[in-house]
Amino acid sequence: MFNFLNLEEANPTPQQIARSLRWLGWIGFWLQALLGFIPLLVVVTTVIFNPGRRQSSGFSFGIGLAIVCLVILIFSIYWCFRYTQLAKKLEISQMRPAKSQVSQDIKLGLIANIAIMVFAVLIALSRVGELTFKMLILPQGSTVITPNPTTTMLTQGAMITPSNMIAIQAMVNAISAGLVGTIVALLLLYQIGQHHNPQD
Repeated sequence: MFNFLNLEEANPTPQQIARSLRWLGWIGFWLQALLGFIPLLVVVTTVIFNPGRRQSSGFSFGIGLAIVCLVILIFSIYWCFRYTQLAKKLEISQMRPAKSQVSQDIKLGLIANIAIMVFAVLIALSRVGELTFKMLILPQGSTVITPNPTTTMLTQGAMITPSNMIAIQAMVNAISAGLVGTIVALLLLYQIGQHHNPQD
């Protein structure tokens, strides 16, 4: 389907580039949408449905970074869809944009996905570092009392809660979504770089 590394085909036609834009655009769109579901869910529940926690701890820098990361992820999902629309223009010679314009659009998608990964890694370093610090300050073999509305539970060193694990999963998903978008953009940039047309 894709002949990105085929040296015999060093000058792909606009139709071949359009086909790659369409397929990779849809692949990036669906993978980023699926991977972005958990981060979206975590940010929405933290910001909207948990106002008590937000008021007690203030609007933290981590939540702000998470919202910025999520906004860029939503933009990147839209941008992958935009690749499919760009493919339609490339197939029609009268509507065909210049090679420089196509490259610029793909580079914008690449920058957005790198930003997703940078923000998600910063959030992950902060959150995992905080959990690691909490675990390290516990005395060895200590018992943590977890209050519950019905009973009080005694657990052996339980500092990582299910919500912590869901937050970590959300960060991993955001990094993965950014990686998918970066790979899509790099593959497209490579193929466009192989296209040589003096008129573009």
